[in-house]
Amino acid sequence: MTGEQQAHHVPSVLFVCVKNGGKSQMAAALMRLHAGDAIEVHSAGTRPGSAVNALSAEVVAEVGADMSGETPTAVDPDLLRQVDRVIVLGDEAAGEIDDDEVSALEIWRTDEPSHRGIEGMERMRLVRDDIDRRVRALLADLVDTRPRVLFVCVHNAGRSQMAAGYLSHLAGGRVDVLSAGSAPKDQINPVAVEAMAEDGVDITSATPKVLTTDAVRASDVVITMGCGDACPVFPGKRYEDWELADPARQGIEAVRPIRDEIKRRVSALISELLEPES
Repeated sequence: MTGEQQAHHVPSVLFVCVKNGGKSQMAAALMRLHAGDAIEVHSAGTRPGSAVNALSAEVVAEVGADMSGETPTAVDPDLLRQVDRVIVLGDEAAGEIDDDEVSALEIWRTDEPSHRGIEGMERMRLVRDDIDRRVRALLADLVDTRPRVLFVCVHNAGRSQMAAGYLSHLAGGRVDVLSAGSAPKDQINPVAVEAMAEDGVDITSATPKVLTTDAVRASDVVITMGCGDACPVFPGKRYEDWELADPARQGIEAVRPIRDEIKRRVSALISELLEPES
C-alpha cells in the first residue's frame, strides 16, 4: 500500500473485556495516547458495568493517557464486523464473542499480578505496563510507523528521483519514501540514472508521478527542490527546500556533483530521522 492509499484508510480497533471498566478502557486510552489520529479506537464490554475502575484511570493518567469521561458501553454487533481488529482481554469475555461476527479477533491473556500476591496500585501498574507493551506492538502492526518522506521537484525526473533513490538505498527500508513532480515528465533523466548507477543505486524502475495533496498530507517530511510554492502546506509537517542545480540537459560531469550533494543531504536527513530511535 502506498502512502497516498494509506491516507484514505484509518485502521480501527475495538478493545473488549467483560465490564468495560478496566482493562479494555486502559488499552483504549493507551492506544489513543500512542496513536493519536492514526487509529480509530473503540472499547466495549460483553456485560458492561456502571463505571470505569478508578485505579485503572489513575494508573493510565500517570503515563499521560486519559480515561476521564469514559463510560462502560455494550458491544455493538455492527461495530464488531466493521473494525479492522477486535482485541478481547481475557478468556471470559472471549467466550461471549461470536467469532463468526468478527473479521479479525485476537485474545490478550494479560498478566495477573494478584496470582503472585500483588494487589492495589502495584498490581494495576503491572497490568498497565503489560497492556501498554501489547498496545505498542499492535500499533506497529496496524500502522506503518516509519517516517514518510516526500521529495518534490518540477519534473520528478532528476533531483527528486535521485534523492528518493538514495533515501531508499541508504535507509534500508526504515523510511517510507515518495517522490513527485508539479509538472512531471514522461520519463526519468537518463543521465541521472547513469550517475546513480555509478554509485550503486538503481533507479531505472522509477517513473515520474504527479504531485497530489494526498501525498503531501500522508508525509511527515516534505522536501522541495525548486518548486516549494507548488506544495500545499499542512500543519504538523516538516518542510525543507533544498537549493540544488537542475540536472536537466546536463552531461554526466555536471550531474555527478549534484548527485553527491544530494547524497550528503540525504545522509544527514537519515541521521536526523533515525538516530533518536537508536
